[in-house]
Amino acid sequence: MAAAVDNQVPDLPIVGLRVAVSEQGTTTTIVLEGEWDLAGQQAARDAMGHALRRKPECLVLDLSRLTFIDSSGVHIAMEIARRSVAQSFRLVIVPAPKPAQRIFEICGLTEFLPSAAQV
Repeated sequence: MAAAVDNQVPDLPIVGLRVAVSEQGTTTTIVLEGEWDLAGQQAARDAMGHALRRKPECLVLDLSRLTFIDSSGVHIAMEIARRSVAQSFRLVIVPAPKPAQRIFEICGLTEFLPSAAQV
């Protein structure tokens, strides 16, 4: 009798940035997963541009699956927050896990960016 073979792939860290955009009614959600750095900047900008062309009433930026954010990610988050005011849509940011969220705290942006914890 042959031994059972375990074909499951171990959980490996996500290298780079994965971006998923979904819509439900007038709310668009952008989920970022992995590392949001300069290499993922264009993918994040493309997703946000696509979302904003649809003119949502609410945009949810879900950072809960990020493992890392650098200054390019911070810059885009600030840009989308400014655009939410200029274009009159509600922005909700689901915070990143504590290690990745720390950059927003260091930059003093936790008061500026509307996180789900503040809503």
